[in-house]
Amino acid sequence: MHETSLPPNDREMPLSEHLRELRDRLLVVLGVTISLMAIAFPFSGTLVDLMVKRVVPPTAILTAYEPLELFKVRIIVSFMVAVAIGFPLLVYEAFRFAAPGLYKHEKRFFIMILPLSIVLFALGAGLAYFVTMPLFFSLVFGYEGSLVTPELSIGQTFSIIMNFMLGFGVVFQVPLIVVMAIKMGLVKRKTLENSRLVAYGLLAGFAVFIAPDPTMLSQLMVGAVLILLFEASLLLAKLV
Repeated sequence: MHETSLPPNDREMPLSEHLRELRDRLLVVLGVTISLMAIAFPFSGTLVDLMVKRVVPPTAILTAYEPLELFKVRIIVSFMVAVAIGFPLLVYEAFRFAAPGLYKHEKRFFIMILPLSIVLFALGAGLAYFVTMPLFFSLVFGYEGSLVTPELSIGQTFSIIMNFMLGFGVVFQVPLIVVMAIKMGLVKRKTLENSRLVAYGLLAGFAVFIAPDPTMLSQLMVGAVLILLFEASLLLAKLV
């Protein structure tokens, strides 16, 4: 029997009340995020040092080309730490805002899918940090030999690190998205299997978009991972 009525907890509310509730929940999240940033900032310099040393070759020299470049990097790191720690609160507030308009099976689906999405994002970011980025920097700076000593902007270097981690975190959502699309009937598995070349082209374009890099190395790495995840998605959809 299909549910055709409104969700049991849903009730008519004026638009102004919806906006007021959304504002209040956003203010809670913003307040907690700023507080966590203030707590994390004194440790941000150490975190930047650890992250950069893990991925940048020891022969490279880090340089600040702007007076506040390192300060900006520390602010970004503090924000990332705050978001990582406060993410459960953001999810909770979003769920509480949307919950009255959801059916029970939609709430169960949301609760089930969210942890998996977080795990996949963490796996992607971890792969980028521990495997892909050290390889990337080694390839980029491994050919200069003893002729020159590479100097890197701390801001640009950290931007590359963040782009890799964020890009791979988003990329690792592909299996979840593909399986959901198949299970919801938006696309058939056979159609995806028969359109592999088109899918590969779209994934390659997506890799260029989320991993901008003039050397093309990051796009190739992200594209290869995307294709592997796409194939894993088709296999997973066949099993579940």
